[in-house]
Amino acid sequence: MTGSGETIDGTATGTAPRGRVRAGWAWLAGGDGSVLSHVPSEASFFNGLGMWVAGMAVVSGFGMTVAAGQWWSTSIVNVLWVLPVWAVLYCLIERLVLKSFGTSWVWNLVLTIPRLLLSLAIALVIGLPMAQVIYSGSINDELSKTTTARIHEATNQITRTYGAKIAAAQKGIAAAQARETRLQQQVTTSRFLADCEAGLQSCSQTHKLGRGPYYRRDARRAAAAAAELERARPEIAATIAANRQKIARWRAAESSQIANRVATIEANRDFLARQAALERVEKASPAVTKYVEFFLAFLIAIDLVALMLKLTHLFSTGGAYERAAAALRANDLVDVHRLQERANVLTRRIKLESQAQQDADELRLRGEISHEPEPASDELRLNERPGRRPPLGGPATATPLGD
Repeated sequence: MTGSGETIDGTATGTAPRGRVRAGWAWLAGGDGSVLSHVPSEASFFNGLGMWVAGMAVVSGFGMTVAAGQWWSTSIVNVLWVLPVWAVLYCLIERLVLKSFGTSWVWNLVLTIPRLLLSLAIALVIGLPMAQVIYSGSINDELSKTTTARIHEATNQITRTYGAKIAAAQKGIAAAQARETRLQQQVTTSRFLADCEAGLQSCSQTHKLGRGPYYRRDARRAAAAAAELERARPEIAATIAANRQKIARWRAAESSQIANRVATIEANRDFLARQAALERVEKASPAVTKYVEFFLAFLIAIDLVALMLKLTHLFSTGGAYERAAAALRANDLVDVHRLQERANVLTRRIKLESQAQQDADELRLRGEISHEPEPASDELRLNERPGRRPPLGGPATATPLGD
């Protein structure tokens, strides 16, 4: 629009108006049909770049699906939903990044920094689980060795813990049984000596038969030992039973803990365990480290292809699309400025009209007050506040006597 309000169309500027171009694949590369209609030569590049973005979204989605299966130690079939979700997110991220490029080279280079960091993060998130899949044979062998060693260590530790308790209980049983045996031997020996004194001369201590002092002494000893044995048997039996119950309970606990520990160790094949096994494989074979690093570098490079193509195209062609987009944004800013100025004018006009109405109302009110007649009724005069009183001694007003 010119200063006189006339519209400048495509004929006046020497350029024929073009129809809107359908974005298609170019949309994934950050392209818009309204801009491509002004620079149709850029459509082929943006369509090709959009196809690459779509292909990388599928590849990256598959890699993320494999990684999710490794993280959660489950089959890929159970996490197939990750593929479309990540593919859509990847396309949206690439479109926003590629669409953010402009005509400023400094800004374009600064914009590559967060994209490089994102590529590094994606490579680590996808690359490490993929490396575990590639070297799954060596990892499984390392996990098997580690699992065997850990099971042996855990079993020995549990056995030592409960073995000491069981050994103490067995010592208690042996002590109780030894006490019972000792008392029984005392009873048997004392009775044998008493019987020898009474009925067998060859084993008698006095070599005489009879129930003399030696017989009575041995008989008393036998009776005392028998009485002590009788008193001790319930305690001995209780001690032996309690210790045997403890031994049975501890052996059951030992077996249960060993089984649980073995099951836990054998089931410990999650992402961290496999990554630790991969690190041990790398230490044993340094070549594996180089292969893993090369694979991560490959993932970063292939993820940055779209960004590199975009920068190369900008540096080589001068960025016709970005310049056209900047020009359209400038035209939009002109329209925005026109709307802002129109709003400012309308706002000032409304303020002036309001002020003029206020001034007119004030003048009208002042005119009505100046032309208002004085009140003549007695009631108004009585209600008025007296201003000045007549001076004392002044001339009195004459009134007729007949009133």
